[in-house]
Amino acid sequence: MDNSEQTKNLPTVLADELSSHLTCPICGRLYSEPVISIKCGHTFCKKCAFCASICPVDGYQCDTTQLVVNRLVVGQIEDLLIYCQYGVMKQNGDFVSDPSGCQEKIQIGKRSEHESQCSFAPLPCPNSEVHCGRFRKSELESHTEVCPYLPCSHGNKGCEFTGTKDQISEHLNHCGYRGLQNSVSIKDFNLQTRLLEENNKELRDHVNVLENKVVLLEGSKTSIQTQLETCVREITSLQSKYDNLQSTLDQLMSGRNRRSITSPGNTGDYSLRSRSNSSSNLSGTKRSPSTSIREEHWQMPFVFKCIGTLKGHKDIVWCLATKRYKVFSSGSDSTIKVWDMENLAKGCIKTMEGHTGTVHSMAVHEDSLYSAGDDRSIRVWNAKTFEEEKCVENAHDNIISAMIVAGEYLFTSTFSLIKVWEIRSLTFKTVISGLHHWVRALALSMSKDSLFSGSHNTIDIWNTVEPFNLKGKIDHTFGSVYSITVTPKYVVAGTYNQSIQLFCCDSYQHVQTLSGHIGTIHSLITSLSGRFLFSASVDKSIQVWDLENMLPIQTLQRHDGSVNTVIVVGDFMLSG
Repeated sequence: MDNSEQTKNLPTVLADELSSHLTCPICGRLYSEPVISIKCGHTFCKKCAFCASICPVDGYQCDTTQLVVNRLVVGQIEDLLIYCQYGVMKQNGDFVSDPSGCQEKIQIGKRSEHESQCSFAPLPCPNSEVHCGRFRKSELESHTEVCPYLPCSHGNKGCEFTGTKDQISEHLNHCGYRGLQNSVSIKDFNLQTRLLEENNKELRDHVNVLENKVVLLEGSKTSIQTQLETCVREITSLQSKYDNLQSTLDQLMSGRNRRSITSPGNTGDYSLRSRSNSSSNLSGTKRSPSTSIREEHWQMPFVFKCIGTLKGHKDIVWCLATKRYKVFSSGSDSTIKVWDMENLAKGCIKTMEGHTGTVHSMAVHEDSLYSAGDDRSIRVWNAKTFEEEKCVENAHDNIISAMIVAGEYLFTSTFSLIKVWEIRSLTFKTVISGLHHWVRALALSMSKDSLFSGSHNTIDIWNTVEPFNLKGKIDHTFGSVYSITVTPKYVVAGTYNQSIQLFCCDSYQHVQTLSGHIGTIHSLITSLSGRFLFSASVDKSIQVWDLENMLPIQTLQRHDGSVNTVIVVGDFMLSG
């Protein structure tokens, strides 16, 4: 169907009675741009769907982000028979069939094709629409035979005579423009002469103005050169001062890094893969129940500013992890790179090689770093010497998408299942199977006794000790879960449907939807107190949220591609 504004506004009279299956349940009229809601399966006009908040059929909430064109209904509407617009007339405010007009019945989808050639289409008189008006295409030729406004054939030379065919024939015998050539029309010659004279005067005035400006510019040339030399000297001096300040700042930042990362109550052990994280990763080492969680000392309003870029990977960065002063990054170039937080200006201090595919996930436990990815292997590295200590080949039958450490066990996930390993020996313990599609996200509760796994339309909660049984489920309709984090109040999930969903930790009921990203949410992490949330997305941005009032605080946009991982270390945030 032609969806242009012109076609939408054309009068439409159906030749047959309209089926109720082709009427919008909201406006009650024939569908206009029919779209189907994926959520409830009902079809509406596109405009109606954006105006309505509740589906009138089943009462479901209307979600305009889950609308697609209903091509089946579009095809049915295009096959409907209607009267040509040149065969209808307005009667009592409605359009009805006009017996004196076009009687063709045409398909809506072929309307433009017919009406562009319809013999009843009104066309203006080519000689004078003002005097003669408009005529049906089939009648226009007979009108031109008797039209009293036919122009003289010498009109392009200046003749303004008009008349009927007979009058034109008689006029041509004595027309005063017969002997003139087109290029020497008296009327055009006089007009062009007058225009040339006006243009010449304007050009002379413009030349005078330009000559005066040239004199002024020549006079100020010496002054400009002197000012330029002065500016160059000042820029050289400022550059020297800037270099000195930058050197001082590097020294201060190095000292601040050490204090931030090694502050009391925080050993600096962090791990965050691209699609999952745990609140425990931000809270340092294990605490006894009597030990309170140290909160960040950020005062609102605060602003994150980019202070540098670490370059070294040859492909996409998928995961970040930290151990004391060291940052580990991994990605599609099959390597794990090590960076020193005390001296970031030094660049990469070690490249750990061993994987043969993308490294999607990492986890830190005591002095060991665990990694896994496309090659389906789990590798253990010494976090001090950066040497590989152990490897389990073919640990899964598919890509390992997430991993996390809980107590004495390592949990790794892939398509529809989670495997459990003894952390020290990497001996296979058991498998948790039957999950919905890919398990891309894993996270721990604040007490670390519950494991949250995110898959399609489901978040499962498992016991982190034997027998690793299912403790609960959060069923939802927000699509595949790509990232999870847990705060004292909320289970927070980032989905493929470009939104962040918050569920109550106690009742598992849905609490809030945070909208702002325009791409899949690949990574989520919270501050130590759980008040502030950081979300990274395919839309190249990082959003900072205040979970007390459910509002965004800041949008960070420095990446040129998808932001796949984000981690907070003290007062610093790193993203990849």
